[in-house]
Amino acid sequence: MAHGAGRPATIGTASAPVRPGFILLVSALMSMGAMTIDVNLPAIPAVAAELGGSLASAQLTVTSFFVGFAVGQIFIGPLSDRFGRKPVLLWGIALFVLASLACLLATDIDTLLLLRMLQGLAGATGPILSRAVVRDLFEGAVMARVMSFVMAAFITAPIIAPTIGAGLLALGSWRWIFAFLALYGLAMLAWTALQLRETRRFPDPGALHPTRILAGYRALLGNRRSCRYAIVTILTFVTLIVYLTNVPVIYMALFGIGPGGFAVMFALTAACAALGSLANARLVRFLPLPRVIASGSAGAFASGLLNLGVAAIGPSSGWFLVPGFGAFFFCFSLIVSNSTALALQPHGRTVGGVVSALGVLQSFIPALVGSALAAFSNGSPFPTLLTMAALPLAGAAMSWRDRAQPPS
Repeated sequence: MAHGAGRPATIGTASAPVRPGFILLVSALMSMGAMTIDVNLPAIPAVAAELGGSLASAQLTVTSFFVGFAVGQIFIGPLSDRFGRKPVLLWGIALFVLASLACLLATDIDTLLLLRMLQGLAGATGPILSRAVVRDLFEGAVMARVMSFVMAAFITAPIIAPTIGAGLLALGSWRWIFAFLALYGLAMLAWTALQLRETRRFPDPGALHPTRILAGYRALLGNRRSCRYAIVTILTFVTLIVYLTNVPVIYMALFGIGPGGFAVMFALTAACAALGSLANARLVRFLPLPRVIASGSAGAFASGLLNLGVAAIGPSSGWFLVPGFGAFFFCFSLIVSNSTALALQPHGRTVGGVVSALGVLQSFIPALVGSALAAFSNGSPFPTLLTMAALPLAGAAMSWRDRAQPPS
């Protein structure tokens, strides 16, 4: 662990040191997925125009990444349980660099979609194993607080990534974005090799057996409370991917906003998510995690209704939707760290397989929903806004029964 964090005497306790270097490294690893998706969002219309595809097919560069992301997670957790977190991270990041370079050379939309899937498969190593590293060292409310700080740092990726993408588009082609991602991957490879120490203290020789891989799903879904919060996490990520897939079309195609304006609007929304993560880090110190989740879900539902009302009025500019999206993602941050912590809480030495199972489900299911909305989109924002308003209700209902439990 970077700078000595994670010494055995303090693993999993409230006194475990949480050093800034550790937070930054874990945040950077977790941001691989967000950076790869968000830096490309301003380029979706340009990709469609240059490669001769439809706008809907260019939108699928988001969901194809998530399909690969889901497939990769089937094996990443068990591989890390067998061989350790660090070697799997290094091999995965190296493959990510190669996939990014291949995307740069794509000549048609179908090839780009396949390469984005490969990029997603490799890019899953950072987000999935950063969470496994945190779970190796912490648990309960301590883990939720650490995850909140990680998420607050991680959220800088969606704040700055679209601006980077818009800047690269202004300087040249959308292909420059994938050159940037290859360089980003090389930087992550060097940082991880130099600074991350192994946190998996007990390698599991049988972790790759098919029955053991399926055991992660059985453990996650067989525990009633773990399953409940896994569903909350999955539904929360559905709203995220629906937003990511459709907001470039809503802002840029429907309202005619350029890449620079889109980057600013996206960054403002992401900043609200960062504020939500910081607020959550304080709230979980004295409130039960289910109560925070229930409150966040209720707030997300209300902000979704707000944007539905704004859209029904027929605004002249997409800027009228930004406050509602900002409020939604502030509440999003009150849900996702805590529901993930509660879903993983019952699982200790098999956490790699459980994290993989949760990662597969929270990537593949949202990718299917996001693809369906993109495929049947008629240019209206209402399917996206209705989905983002409706799904938080399920999170509120599932967490409400546990709201009085003390912080774990």
